[in-house]
Parts: sequence; structure tokens; C-alpha cells
Amino acid sequence: MAEPLQPKNLLVPVVLVFVVFFALMVFPPLGALIGVLSPFPLVFIYLQRGRQVGFALMALVFVVLLLLVGANQAMLFLAEYALMALLLGEMIRIQLPGDRCIAISALASGLVSIVLLLVLFSDQDTSVKEFFEGQMRAHFSLSMEAFESVGENKAEVADMKAFAERTAETFAASYPAFLLIGSLIGSAANYALIRIVWTRLYGPGLFPGVAFSEWLCSENLIWGFILSAAALFLGQGVIADAGLNVFLVVFVIYFTQGLSIVVYFVKARNVIVNWWWPWQVFFWLVLFILIFVQPLLIGLVVGLGVFDIWADFRKLRKASDI
Repeated sequence: MAEPLQPKNLLVPVVLVFVVFFALMVFPPLGALIGVLSPFPLVFIYLQRGRQVGFALMALVFVVLLLLVGANQAMLFLAEYALMALLLGEMIRIQLPGDRCIAISALASGLVSIVLLLVLFSDQDTSVKEFFEGQMRAHFSLSMEAFESVGENKAEVADMKAFAERTAETFAASYPAFLLIGSLIGSAANYALIRIVWTRLYGPGLFPGVAFSEWLCSENLIWGFILSAAALFLGQGVIADAGLNVFLVVFVIYFTQGLSIVVYFVKARNVIVNWWWPWQVFFWLVLFILIFVQPLLIGLVVGLGVFDIWADFRKLRKASDI
């Protein structure tokens, strides 16, 4: 049976959430990095103390934010963090597989965030897409001015300006995908952290399912990849924009599956099994950094994820069929 709830136990996650918002205001890059983990204390209390305490805690944070920073920021917290924490907590509590917990909570949070942005911009002179496009163009224009000031070739600067214009339009058109991808990353990071901490404290009872190295995405996802690519490269206007957004999300999912294949084979070869644990952490950090900073390796990892549906590199599908 759970221990009686103490006021200080309820205040700890509230304080942690406000530390995140304070960090975001004082030092935005650090705040954004820490902010991804904002749902963690809310989910942990939800699992530890139950639904009622979880709901009360989220409502408390929302009301305090509403009083301190205004309705817009409080609603964004509700859409991005509280909703994700609520869904993650409930789905973990009923012991759904990890990929479903991550996918459902990320999809719900991302879609609500998109709708909220559309509502917030409904009374503005510009749309959400125009706002993002303006922000991108402003950043690119500063870079172009820097190139011109150091005496770069005018023809090259003109080409770079044209490229920057196309890039700004592309990024602006794909803002729904980036919001969904951000929700996926946030949901996955919080689920992983909750699983690690909860398992250390209470055992693995709430977290069934396979390890990340054995994770398989749905085979039907390949049709989303094929159709979105066709819409992106063959379509125009709204069709091309829709294809771009779906393609980016599916690209990230197959990249994740490719990473799971890489992790599987590193573990299978016992490359670091006898290493001291800090060196193991260092090895994984270096490996992932190398993958993320090399476009060729990113493409290779995505290729592993896509072609795994036919090649079955880990022989997991055949084993499950038998």
C-alpha cells in the first residue's frame, strides 16, 4: 500500500517543473533541453500515488502558471507536458507496450499543440506557417549579411539567398512534422527515464515488453513511407506539404528502428560487455554522436530500418512467426 501523501512530496514535482520554466527563461538552450523531461516528475507521482493525486498535481501546476505567466503559456504547458504526462502515466499503469505508450502520448500531445497554435494565431495578421517562415528568413538574412560583410562573391551570395528562401519555405511548411517529432522525442525520453528510475526502485512490474535493441515498428508503416515520398516528390502545393510532413515523421521512426538494429549487433558482438560502466556510457555517447553528425551514417541507419522489413537483420520476425 502506498504511504500517506505528505505535502512536501506533492510540492517536489511542482518545484521541479518551475525550475524547468525558470531555466527556460534564463538560459533558453539549457531550458529547452531540460524542458523535454518536464513530464517526468508528474508521471512518477501519477504512478506512485494514483490518478487523483496526479490530476490534482497537474491542475495545481496549471493554475500557478496561469497566475504567474499568463493563459498562453499555461495552455501550452497543458497541451505539451500535462497531456503527455497524463497519457504516459495512465498507459504505463495499465501496462501497455512501450512503443504504444510513446506513440499515443506523443501523437495526442503533438496534435493538441498544433491545434492550440492555430487557435492562438487565429486572431493574428499572419498564419502559423507565415510566422515560422518569417522567423527562418530573419535568421538567414543575418547570415547573408555576415557573408556580404566579409566580401564573399556576389554570385555565390545570390545563390545562397535563393537557397535560403527555399529552405525557409520548406521548414515553414513542415512545422507540424517538427512538432510531432519533438513530441515523440520528449515522450520517448520521459518513458525511458521513468522506466529506469521505477525499475531501480520498484522492479520491472509496470514495464513489460522487449528491449530497445529488439524493437520492431509496424510493417504497414512502409506504405506511409512510400506514399509520403511519392506525394513529396511528385505532388505540388498542399499535397507536397502533406507528403513532406508525413515523410519526416516516418523517416524519424525508421531512423529509430535502424538505431535499434545497431544497438542489437553491438550487444550481440559483446563489444563492451567487460568494460567498466563509465566507459560503456562513453562508448554509446561517442557512437550516437558520430551517427548524428554524419549525414551518410544517418542515411545508412535509416536504410537499415527500412530494409529490415525484408532482410530481417536480427531474425526477430522469423523467430516470432515460428
